[in-house]
Amino acid sequence: MEAGEVAIVVVVVTVAFFVKGVTGLGGPPLVIPVIATFMGVEWAVAVVAIPAALANGWLLFENRASLPVVRPFVAPMLAAGVVGTILGVMILLTVDDRIMSVVLGVLILLYIAWYLLNPSYRLSGRTARLLAWPAGFGGGVLHGTTGVAAPIVATYVHSLQLPRSGFVAGISVPFFVLGMVQMVSLLAFGGYDQERIVAGLAVCIPVLLVTPVGMWLGRRLSSQTFQYAVLVVLGLAAVRLLIG
Repeated sequence: MEAGEVAIVVVVVTVAFFVKGVTGLGGPPLVIPVIATFMGVEWAVAVVAIPAALANGWLLFENRASLPVVRPFVAPMLAAGVVGTILGVMILLTVDDRIMSVVLGVLILLYIAWYLLNPSYRLSGRTARLLAWPAGFGGGVLHGTTGVAAPIVATYVHSLQLPRSGFVAGISVPFFVLGMVQMVSLLAFGGYDQERIVAGLAVCIPVLLVTPVGMWLGRRLSSQTFQYAVLVVLGLAAVRLLIG
């Protein structure tokens, strides 16, 4: 990447993971489309997986008190999500980047549409536990192929209508575990080399700086403004990815 492109990536990473610190969402859905326009989807997914695991682990630790609330739903999500992630990584390494770019762009736009519609129903009880299986598998496949599980995982967890801490814990557990499975699968299938590992570790530097600031604000401020800011940037990134 040229100097200007590197500057764009640094700015996007800083903003995206700041928002992730505040809301639990952000990070890969915002960063991957930008990097993918320069380096391709496979390269972007492999690199961003490293700082994403760091941020998700941090958020999970900060909201660990809410784990008992989400455990009945998270357990089946993880079991199905691990299988889906491994399958997704195999698809990522064998499918043309242009196809994956279109898939990623469409998924982001669908995620934006879902958020704006903001369904008011609440899943609970047996129905919620049953739907955790397909949500986990679908989120795993998406995570393995695009590095973005939010369109399915966040939609499902949001439908449970949990308080903020429960929501963040509910999405951070599958994001973190599926992210680790994704990185191990990429390593096993030859998706990592020295350049990608170094790039991923370098991206961790701004993540380490902005994530705690975002978490501090998230505990004190409403995340609504930040959520809509993410949607605007996500929409621009998705359109650029689809056009490119």
